[in-house]
Amino acid sequence: MEQQTERSKVAVRWLVAAVLFAAVAYLKRGGLLTVPWSTIVALTAAIVVLNATYSVILRTSAPRWLKYVTTGTDLIIISLLVWFTGGSGSVFYYTYFIVLVSNSIRYGMPMALYVATVYNVAYVLVLLFTPPSGDLTIEAVKILTFWGIALYAGYLAMRFQRQSRIMQSYEETIAGLRAQAAGPKGSAP
Repeated sequence: MEQQTERSKVAVRWLVAAVLFAAVAYLKRGGLLTVPWSTIVALTAAIVVLNATYSVILRTSAPRWLKYVTTGTDLIIISLLVWFTGGSGSVFYYTYFIVLVSNSIRYGMPMALYVATVYNVAYVLVLLFTPPSGDLTIEAVKILTFWGIALYAGYLAMRFQRQSRIMQSYEETIAGLRAQAAGPKGSAP
């Protein structure tokens, strides 16, 4: 199950990388970004190498640590993209939420907390290297909002997982009762 989940993340990562590359290229062509092409190509190449490596690993198995590595590297790549495209004012800031929501849905509260923690560290580093002008209140609100969404997404995932286990239990009980009811004919209860 986890192997299939990670394979789907690889497929989604290819799609998101292509869309982000196209968006960066479009904004650069329009003069709205000053990031050098060498940086764009380097980030894209990093995604290609990482995604290809994950695909090779997933051919045989899905080690438990892989989901944390893939998620962490996604957040680091996004942080580099945000840093190179304007820091706190980057239009790519919202890409963090793709990683948060998709991983929280797949893996629940522990992953939501992991994503929020790695995001927090990475985004604070972005802010240290490209300090925003003026008041930091907006940045604090962005970070707190991210944590709020992480906790809510993790809660919803936990609730869904619990409901799924209950449903599976009901289905097993029904199947058992059907098997008992269809048991040997003519036998007295």
